Amino acid sequence: MQYRRLPLSCRCGCVPKLISGVGLSSTHELVVEWRCPLCRRNVSIVKALSDCWRDCFIEESAETPKADAYPTTETPDDRRFLHSLGVRYSDE
Repeated sequence: MQYRRLPLSCRCGCVPKLISGVGLSSTHELVVEWRCPLCRRNVSIVKALSDCWRDCFIEESAETPKADAYPTTETPDDRRFLHSLGVRYSDE
């Protein structure tokens, strides 16, 4: 998986050592919070999700694998596990 790091820094120029929180705002923004290790400020970086979307990598076109390209074998343990999760097969 490829990803790009967000450039994070405090007004003093220091980069975070520990991120204290990552979340989404009610106005559709990514919020990253930390305490600056140098100047001790509480720092919040806010980035619109639309900007995040534009910054994402463009996926290269790939062929969709056929259903039989990955054969599966089911064991009784698999079926018991799926039943414990509430999954039922159409033949049941």
